[in-house]
Amino acid sequence: MKRRLLICVPLALAVLAWVAPSVGATPSSSPGLPTTPPIPSPQPNLFGRMFPDLPGLTSQTSQDLADLASSMQDPNVTDPNPGSHDNDFVPSGDTYFGQFVDHDLTLDGSPSPTEPENVVGEPNGRTFRFDLDSVYGKGPFGDPQLYAADHKHFLVQNPNPNGVRDLPRNTDGSAILVEHRNDENEVISQIHTAFLLFHNRLVDEGMPFALARLTTIQYYQWIVLHDFLPTIVGQDVVDGFMPGCSPCLPRFYDPGNPATPMTPLEFSVAAYRFGHSMVRRAYELTTTSGKIQVFSFTQPDLRGGRNLPAGRQIDWGNFVDALERSANVAHFNHSRDVDALISSSLFQLPIPPAEATGSNVLAFRNMIRAKFYGLPSGQDVATAMGISPIPPSHLGLASPAFDDGTPLWYYVLAESGIAGGKKLGPVGARIVADIFIRLLEGDGGGILRTHFSPSAPIAPAPGQFGLADLLVFAGVATRP
Repeated sequence: MKRRLLICVPLALAVLAWVAPSVGATPSSSPGLPTTPPIPSPQPNLFGRMFPDLPGLTSQTSQDLADLASSMQDPNVTDPNPGSHDNDFVPSGDTYFGQFVDHDLTLDGSPSPTEPENVVGEPNGRTFRFDLDSVYGKGPFGDPQLYAADHKHFLVQNPNPNGVRDLPRNTDGSAILVEHRNDENEVISQIHTAFLLFHNRLVDEGMPFALARLTTIQYYQWIVLHDFLPTIVGQDVVDGFMPGCSPCLPRFYDPGNPATPMTPLEFSVAAYRFGHSMVRRAYELTTTSGKIQVFSFTQPDLRGGRNLPAGRQIDWGNFVDALERSANVAHFNHSRDVDALISSSLFQLPIPPAEATGSNVLAFRNMIRAKFYGLPSGQDVATAMGISPIPPSHLGLASPAFDDGTPLWYYVLAESGIAGGKKLGPVGARIVADIFIRLLEGDGGGILRTHFSPSAPIAPAPGQFGLADLLVFAGVATRP
């Protein structure tokens, strides 16, 4: 017998009120279909600065930054012990969940800059809230291409022409998504598919669309706060920013209007790009797939933009600790350490044609954007936060070009590496945790304001829920 989710009437009414359409909106009245309120369009969310009084670090030339970027290539391609940079504390599932979170929070659609730009006050293409706007878009009536004819379920290919689960796609292989970056590679595309199926199962078990959407967002926020964030910054840092903390860490992020929180460039262009260091050169998607490079110009790789090939449906026991079986041990993908090294796959981004020298090198693209956006140095940010700054010479920067300071993104990676590389160092950790928790505190329907806690039958036990549980409930993974 199909299970039904039990929803108390007051809760259901409160939820429907929270997601109700704005005045003047007209929900569908199609015969035979339930009324589904459209998702209100968010107000513009703008880029700004977390440390507006700090000067920009602009003294390095483009060649200085290109030289620094080239020095960051991880030598493990020739290392006799290629696992020497593995982070045994962070599975690769977190690498790509972190990318999914990034794509849900920020979208700077500007091309790689070639001269100084003032982007303060420019719009962020995402809402900068943990609201899964990257998945739901404007809802079944605002973005009908995402949804089935019943206006409740997401479209999913199950199976696609190659016999595997996949995102919905056009005839040319391009994914039908609001956030097309979630089809950049085959790992993140399958995380996105899991969210679609998680929502669909809630609908199958009796939830109306609006409640299924809210429930999916709540469980997503729970993973962010209680599973992902402690892994990347440490539970002690999370505790230092949580409501009721004692002692509390100093806060530097001012979101402004909680309904339209400001997106700090120090976060979007530098601190939250730490995940680029966690990406491995290659992954084993299953216990029989062998290692497949993320990007390669000479052999099959994991790039998206096409129907998922046969044999590429991920065995999540290779990516998530809680799903690991004995057969996965020899094939498990740990993330790389968070340090000032980047895997070789990210030195050959598929961005034809190259926009400028080194523009298909991710490290260069990150630092040149930060320079032309006028981001402060890592040392200046550390000092402003009351953290003892690490001088450039202690970060491995011997060139006089960096005597004035270190690019913030490089600084965040290097300070993490100095501390062992298993999680973010002090500057990176505090920027990320401060912002994440501020965003959750400002969300009137979010888990901190509503005191939400996972429960059965979705959660394996009361108050417990992680990425593994989302994948299992979505039907794309099984428990060991």
